[in-house]
This record gives sequence, C-alpha cells and structure tokens, in this order.
Amino acid sequence: MNLRSLRCFLAVAEELHFGRAAKRLNLSQPPLTQHIKALEAELSVTLFHRTKRSVRITDAGTALLDEARRLVGQVDGLRHVVQRADKGRSGYLRAGFITSSVFTETHKLYATMSRGVPGVTVMWQEMNSSEQIEALHEDKIDIAFLHTPAQHPGLTARVIVRDPMVMAVPDGHRLAGRKRAALSDFALDDFVLPLRHMSPIFYDSIIAACRAAGISPTIPPHQPRNLLTILSLVSVGAGVSVVPSTLAASGFPGVTFMRIKGEAPVAEVSALWKPDNRSPVLKRALSALRLAA
Repeated sequence: MNLRSLRCFLAVAEELHFGRAAKRLNLSQPPLTQHIKALEAELSVTLFHRTKRSVRITDAGTALLDEARRLVGQVDGLRHVVQRADKGRSGYLRAGFITSSVFTETHKLYATMSRGVPGVTVMWQEMNSSEQIEALHEDKIDIAFLHTPAQHPGLTARVIVRDPMVMAVPDGHRLAGRKRAALSDFALDDFVLPLRHMSPIFYDSIIAACRAAGISPTIPPHQPRNLLTILSLVSVGAGVSVVPSTLAASGFPGVTFMRIKGEAPVAEVSALWKPDNRSPVLKRALSALRLAA
C-alpha cells in the first residue's frame, strides 16, 4: 500500500466520480483506475461499486476512508515539520549558559535570540564554563554562553557583551558613602568570589585586576556558586566583591555598589559554537544575535 494509491482512493471517495477525481489529482483517468484496482487487489476487497452513471463507496471503502485520511494527514504533517526544520523554522536549539551571565546585559540578548527563532524551542541548560566546552565538543549543546577571553581549539567564539564591573560592599562598610573607589582601597578586606572551577575566566580577571592594583586579595573559604549568593554574603558582612555593573543597576538589599577607579575588570561574555555544526536553527540563532549585539 503506497501513499499515492491512498491519495487516489481519497479523491474518488470524496468526489464519487472518477473524472473529477482524476482532474483533482492532475491525472488522466486510466492511471487513476489502475491505482484503485491495485489497492483493491492488495486489500482483497471492493472499495467502490461502479456503474456507467454512478460511483458508490462500499462498506470496506467506508472503513478505509477515515484511516486513509488520518495516514495521509500524518504524512503531510510530517513533511511540513521536516521542511520547516530543514529551514530552521522549527525544532530545538540546545543552549548552555553560565549563571553569572544572566546578571549582565547578556540576558537581553538571550531573550532577543529566542524571539529571533520563532517556532523553535530553545532548551536552556545551566552549566559552568568547563561543562559547556565539553558539551559542545560532545554535541550535547549547539551554542554556549560563557566568560571569555579564552582559547578553545575547534570552537568559534563571538563576543556579545562587555560589561564593566563594580565593587559591591556591605551598607555599613567604611567606604559605602563613596561613589568611586580604587581596588587598592580594599587591600584589608576579604573578597567573596565564585568558585574558580565554576567560572575560571571571571575569577581570574578579578584576581588579575587586584594584582595590577597592587593588592593580593584575601579570599575566605566560602563556596558561593552564583552572584546572588555572593551578594547575600556581602550583605551580611562576609566581605566585598566585584560584580557586573548590570547587576548593580537592579540593586540588592544591604549592599552598596560603587564604580572602580582606574581600569576596571570587564565581564566579557561570548557565544561559542562548533564551526562544523550545520544546524539551520543554529544559523538563525546566530543571525539574531548578530543583529542584536
């Protein structure tokens, strides 16, 4: 039983006229008749009673009618889904992201990218930087968003956000009344930073900025996994921290933010992907990011 024969059957069943059915299918009548006879032979039933004046569907034909419509409809639907997926207009985009990137301007680009691929389900997966790199190489995700700069052989990277960082101090801190302060002003403070293995580039950029300012930050044995936890610790006096300026704009109870004098470290977030990934959905997502960034 083939799809063409079922389409011929449906046309005759709905038109109850071989001539009109043939015209509807853009066929001549003999091939249409052959398809019906072949289908009847395969099923060992008579589907239509034919006379010179009329065509009437049999009980067997009636039983086949609903199933034939369902099967043909499913195939047509499958074709539509596959064609949309081939053009990147449906399907899935597997995207990894680091928690800290949500607190930069990157979150706006995430939303823009999602809107830029209508019909596509974006599957966001929270991962640290090393997990994302591994997932890209193992084809478990299509695109990664993580802190850079860093060299990752075999991957293409595009910087999408550069967000200057600011100081976060408890409201009662001795410098809380200032609008700006140098990193060297915090030489005696504990620095609350994320676990290095969770976001090594972010961590290292802060350490490098502190050393360039002439201080070696004291890092207490806290183990915060994200920026919200860091701010919570800062708010209760566990230390000071350096966070993206976008996070400061939203405010946090018990925490005062101030700009850093001199050359402030920058939270740089990039999109990374495998250059041999030919996914049309990924291509559309990258186009949306390119227009938005």
